[in-house]
Amino acid sequence: MYPTFRILLLLVVLLPLAAAVVLPLCGRAARRVALLVSLLHLGVTAAVVLGALQALALRGEHVLPGRDVTSYQLFQPEFVPGDPGVGGAGDGATGRTRWTLLSLTDAPVDKPGPHVQFFIGVDGLNVWLVALCSVMMVPAILASWVAATDRPGGFYGWMFLLQGGAVGAFLSFDVILFYVFFELTLIPAFFLIGGWGAGSGRRDAARKFFLYTLAGSLLTLVGVIGVVLTNPDPRSGAITFSLPDLMMNVQRGLDLAFGEFLSGNPGPLAAKQDLQFWLFVCLMAGFMVKVPVWPFHTWLPAAYNEAPVGVTVLLSALLAKLGTFGILRFVLPLTPDAAVAYGLPAVGTLAAFGIVYGAFCAYGQRDVKLMIAYSSLSHLGFLVLGLFAFNTEGLSGAVLHMVNHGVSTGAMFALLAFLLDRYRTTDMRQFGGLMGRYPGFAFLAFVLALASIGLPGLNNFVSEMLMLAGLYDARIPGMHRPGLAVVAAVGILLSAWYMLTMLQRVFFNPLREPPATGPQTPTDLTRHELLAFGGLAALCLLLGLFPQTLIGPMKADVAALDAIGDLARDRVAGRRPDLGPPPSLNTTGPTGPAPKGKGGGEPKGKGGGPKGGGGMPPPASPKGE
Repeated sequence: MYPTFRILLLLVVLLPLAAAVVLPLCGRAARRVALLVSLLHLGVTAAVVLGALQALALRGEHVLPGRDVTSYQLFQPEFVPGDPGVGGAGDGATGRTRWTLLSLTDAPVDKPGPHVQFFIGVDGLNVWLVALCSVMMVPAILASWVAATDRPGGFYGWMFLLQGGAVGAFLSFDVILFYVFFELTLIPAFFLIGGWGAGSGRRDAARKFFLYTLAGSLLTLVGVIGVVLTNPDPRSGAITFSLPDLMMNVQRGLDLAFGEFLSGNPGPLAAKQDLQFWLFVCLMAGFMVKVPVWPFHTWLPAAYNEAPVGVTVLLSALLAKLGTFGILRFVLPLTPDAAVAYGLPAVGTLAAFGIVYGAFCAYGQRDVKLMIAYSSLSHLGFLVLGLFAFNTEGLSGAVLHMVNHGVSTGAMFALLAFLLDRYRTTDMRQFGGLMGRYPGFAFLAFVLALASIGLPGLNNFVSEMLMLAGLYDARIPGMHRPGLAVVAAVGILLSAWYMLTMLQRVFFNPLREPPATGPQTPTDLTRHELLAFGGLAALCLLLGLFPQTLIGPMKADVAALDAIGDLARDRVAGRRPDLGPPPSLNTTGPTGPAPKGKGGGEPKGKGGGPKGGGGMPPPASPKGE
């Protein structure tokens, strides 16, 4: 069965790309074909996810010893197409591929080297994001069912190209392949906003979105190439574009430099940390724009507001997650010392301000679509804080919140199709008393709004609590821990403020509604609307009641990143690492307790503070000698 799953995983990437080519030829039947293709893709993705869960569960049962990162299988993908390993059950799988797209050397393709490869696979960090891409495509198409009547073939074709780019980026384990898919998403988003947007400013919004994200992405490319060129294999000197091999090169190089530091020679470690600072800045440039993090968010309100509602569903649910996933997949493991030293103090401060700023902007809006757009900015800032906590709770909560936020915020945008199809407006000043007029719509709106707030029992609650726990125990050298956790908690309170205010204005008070778009009296939910909105509301409930289903498969991969974070904290603070005894196999929580000891506690003194002109010079003398 293992080779079968490799084929299915290949179809998960290729099916949306093929649909993007075929749908423009389907004419008026395009929307039905698009719905059928999305359901087929959902079925294929479900098969891959079910197959991956077994392999990931087996991986998660083995808690690896201490914090020796070289003992971890860092980013070991499953179901890799072109895997040279043999064995029908996957026993001989290597987690690598022989499918080379471009070779820059004469070295064999099965050896580390500068080979650009079609290297895709599933692990605990991307499996649910791939599922999210497939799940959210169905309501995005249904939300466009009435509105997308102009050139439907081209519209749905671009939507599938957008989905294919997102899926490919999530699945990529070659850094160049990731960047190609990452950039590919810009093209369909640009044409969808500029060509099918509803407002007069759609072309300006499309240009702003494209230029902002392209500028940031080019700096990210500089960072990616910089990481590759400055982290060759310490033994052979070969460079690689394979993300798992590159991660190991980074860790081995840092271990060697830290060994020199502990022996009384701080120069190599200081040089590596100075270089990491600039690579961190370059990598974060594109990812902060894509998320977006304040103040790089200015493209978001116009793009979300001008885009058709189905496209806004994909922008909020999928494209924003490419930025946070890039931080998780690239920034944390490839520039770990810089992520520890500058993640929460610098990027975290911007994200924390964005939480409060986005919440107040959301409250001040009179258009429901813009309110949800600023709400997304606030929630994504919380997600960035969870990532840079760089520990088990923060990372588990952040990965879970990528899925939860994608479902709940995407569902809120999809819900607006109900109002746009009937009234062509989402201005809340023109509505009132809709609870009595549309009880089914009101019920689903309340469920999804409460999910967005983080009501216990619904999906966002668990991920937000995990991220808060991670922030409180962030153990960042030289930083006051609870401050950012308090700001994040205030953001949750503010989200309840503006969401409940919106519900009160739209669904209570005397009945008030703008003129309907058609001659017939508008009705409550239709069948396709009930499928789109009701399915997402049910999913919010299921994810809230059974979060461990999502947390379990990411156990081993989060543990590996947590170990990288602990070692980075030791290097930044200038401590000798205490690997400690192997943790117990009887773990509690999503990935078991983080190993403690001298290396994992709160740093003493000011050893982690940066000095001088950039970089992260370690303390002048090694400790623990």
